[in-house]
Amino acid sequence: MTHRIQGLEHLTTDRLLLRAFRESDVDEVFTLHSDAESNRFLASAQLHSKEAAHELLSLWLSDWAKHGVGYWMVERREQPGVAVGVGGIRHKQLEGRTVLNLAYRLSPHAHGAGYATEIARMALEMARQHIPEVPLVAIIHPENTASIRVAERLGLKLEREIPLEGVSNRLYVVG
Repeated sequence: MTHRIQGLEHLTTDRLLLRAFRESDVDEVFTLHSDAESNRFLASAQLHSKEAAHELLSLWLSDWAKHGVGYWMVERREQPGVAVGVGGIRHKQLEGRTVLNLAYRLSPHAHGAGYATEIARMALEMARQHIPEVPLVAIIHPENTASIRVAERLGLKLEREIPLEGVSNRLYVVG
């Protein structure tokens, strides 16, 4: 039985605002997910229309409505309303079991600032506090060295390789 968590819709880190998505975020979702650089390691995630962005946003909104947890819109604290990425955890089916998928995707102009680590650290903490019974994983393309460093910095361990859309990816789990 799934219970809905309360209180994860608006969180802050030292430098970031993490908030649940809103219907009005479709332009930001499209901008981030239509950028080829942001989708270098998973080309199938690249969006080519606003309709596709709306479908993705609808999925994320349903995560929040059903579970009270999902990916966050990420903004800088000093620039509220200006999106720099998406990140957090969401329920996902993996090999017949429910897991929490840890993700962080930032606009290219926000790369290298440590934001992914900040997002992932908060997501891990929220998962441990509120959903410890669901395993947390990160599925990372083997050439995505920046994401691998974030996962390893936070203590995730490489469990094995798994196929994702015909490409071998690394499955990281909480160590």
